[in-house]
Amino acid sequence: MVASPQTFGDSSSLEAFELVETKSSSSRPIINSSARIPELDGLRGIAILLVLFYHAVFEMRPSSKLLSLAVVSGRLTWSGVDLFFVLSGFLIGGILLDVRTSPRYFSTFYFRRAYRILPLYFAMVGVFSLRYFHGAGPLGNFSHSDIPWLSYLTFTQNFWMAALGTFGAGAMAATWSLAVEEQFYLTAPLIVRKISRERLVWVLLAVIGIAPLLRTALYFAFKNGGIAGYALMPCRADALSLGILVALAGRTPRWWNFILAKRAALKWVAWMLFAVLAILTPSGTPLGGPMVTIGYSVLAFFYAAMLLITVTGASGSIQRVLRSRMLMRLGGVSYFTYLFHLPLMEAMRRVIGLRFVYASEATQFIGAWAGIVVTLVLAAISWKYFEKPRLRIGQTHRY
Repeated sequence: MVASPQTFGDSSSLEAFELVETKSSSSRPIINSSARIPELDGLRGIAILLVLFYHAVFEMRPSSKLLSLAVVSGRLTWSGVDLFFVLSGFLIGGILLDVRTSPRYFSTFYFRRAYRILPLYFAMVGVFSLRYFHGAGPLGNFSHSDIPWLSYLTFTQNFWMAALGTFGAGAMAATWSLAVEEQFYLTAPLIVRKISRERLVWVLLAVIGIAPLLRTALYFAFKNGGIAGYALMPCRADALSLGILVALAGRTPRWWNFILAKRAALKWVAWMLFAVLAILTPSGTPLGGPMVTIGYSVLAFFYAAMLLITVTGASGSIQRVLRSRMLMRLGGVSYFTYLFHLPLMEAMRRVIGLRFVYASEATQFIGAWAGIVVTLVLAAISWKYFEKPRLRIGQTHRY
């Protein structure tokens, strides 16, 4: 029931960022959306890897006490979606900041987003819709869903999830974050366009402060407050806003030079946030009170700190990890992987379950990783022959 997006899988060579020299007297590097930072692909790769490990390993509830203790250690891997949100705010916010005066600001932005997001998403929704016209298939009955099919077409399924207290059919559970992203796309362009940079800072800080208060109020006031705090866009706007704030800092020489001068302190901040997350890990279920109230904000600040460490010039070891071929390739195909990994994992579990006992822990584990392998193979094919051509068409629309 996780992961975003979005920006999930956007090719950095097509729409991303680089460090260029400012024209200020300090000649310090500053971010511009004209090219790329390769390490961002690696960060996306880490985000999708966290999601995959959560659903394949750390979401399981093994009968063995020893395995149960091991599973607890990775309980926060579901937070890969929070890293996606921070990256989305940074990438999308940065693009909007750079072209905010363009006469084709809105039209180009939405054309490009549509070519990136909609074809693959609607293909998935189309396949999912078959459940409404057919009964049991060769792999058994479809899982039950109270979420209206039309809500998936309008990106409003997260409202229904919050209202009903369920993520619906497992195959579509992760699409809540796509709904959050689309709702973010409806609000962010208007805010960036209409509000001056000076006032935008205060707006972003206000959102970052209000989001955990809103989640806390929903958690204690409503029956489904945990899901509402998890799946509604205003409740996750702190992560998105932190991403925009990093993008804004990268376009303000005074702030950027200050951040560059404090890179050592930034690493200490990241370690302190990591320590807080380690304390939260045993109670780190995504819908539990500790995470819904303050945990999501701690995650957002931690991932924002990691983003800043990356874009201000990661150390050699971190850079080598983020530039590793595996992580960068995973980042490149993360959108398809995020959308399709749950249904393909379930399909493979059922295929293996036809031969062995479906409900056994071994079948669930082996089926999950078989599904991941199938997902990654199809993701590579989709990127080369379906997604990348759509992206290039989107790029023909100029700001």
